[in-house]
Amino acid sequence: MRPKTLLFFVLTTQSLLFGDDRFQLFVPDAQSQQLQSYSIRTTFSGLAVETNEPLALPFSASRIAVNPKSDSLIVSGMSNGKTQAATVSASERDGMDVIGSNTLSHPVGYTSIDRTGGYFMSSHYQSGWVAVYQIQNDGIVGKATTTFKTPNPEAHCIRTSPDNRFAYVPCVKNNNALFQFSFDEKTGNLEPIEPFNAKPPAMFGPRHVAYHPSLPIVYFSNEQQLGVSVYEIGSSGQLSDRQHATTLPRRSPFEQGKRDLHASDLVLSPDGERLFVAVRDFAGEEDSVFTFRILSDGKLSLENRTKVGDIPWKLDISPLGNYLIVCESGVRNIAFFKIHPNGSLDRVPNTDIPSGARDMAVLGAER
Repeated sequence: MRPKTLLFFVLTTQSLLFGDDRFQLFVPDAQSQQLQSYSIRTTFSGLAVETNEPLALPFSASRIAVNPKSDSLIVSGMSNGKTQAATVSASERDGMDVIGSNTLSHPVGYTSIDRTGGYFMSSHYQSGWVAVYQIQNDGIVGKATTTFKTPNPEAHCIRTSPDNRFAYVPCVKNNNALFQFSFDEKTGNLEPIEPFNAKPPAMFGPRHVAYHPSLPIVYFSNEQQLGVSVYEIGSSGQLSDRQHATTLPRRSPFEQGKRDLHASDLVLSPDGERLFVAVRDFAGEEDSVFTFRILSDGKLSLENRTKVGDIPWKLDISPLGNYLIVCESGVRNIAFFKIHPNGSLDRVPNTDIPSGARDMAVLGAER
């Protein structure tokens, strides 16, 4: 019995010291037509990354979304010129399994699931199509409840607000726009809010969205401005700008088609105390993640800058907020960074995952 007692003591002490920040990381691999899975746990020396058996998918998936109400994921991509979505059960205990798949009516780019877990949402960059699909009782994506083509293409993201009443679709580059919708969680309908376009400053290029966990505040990473905009959400969903925070200056004014500095993803810590935003450098070596402290009114104060691998495309964070995960797409790698109390980041050695993916998803481990 001593070894078991000792093991229990070690695990319990470890959990108290480091926080039981165990989670699963899921990465779609379009080339192999598989869903890769990794089990991550805290150790005395940092993190342990265990590679699980991959799951064969019925098509090449490049996008992934987590259902907030179940241990399931929806992966999506193209197959024979058609848009496909598959629902995957993702229990740590039972492993992964494809529940079922379906053909969708519109192309997908960025994908998410609403706060009830009942609707699958997508925005498509090239066409500007935004679509909402009902998730059936069996978990499979069903018929579209809303399809809407934004006036401007390059629609980059869609995600509902914490109260599930609103959704915002930012458009980057010269299409520079921020479209506002109300969302009905009972019907899955999106309706434009007046004014429809919140009209971000010229050439800011809002790209991705993140919400404050307790304040009526929403944040947008700005692809061309290389920073983050802070907006207050009004009672009817209209956005009012409160701050435009910057990271580093552009080398030169934005030119359509020229690859240079471009901001990408952003993520908040679970406690709402910090925001992280990535900046990609296609023409140099300034690829970085910037850390902002979130003030009591939701505004931002720049704290730290951390150089990362080439072209940081996607960010995610561990359930307890102890680790930042970065898709370094230019070097086909996923890296883990320890988040320190002052907001600085340190790369965790010996944990890199070889992957060219530009999307990933985190699920908290079962307790």
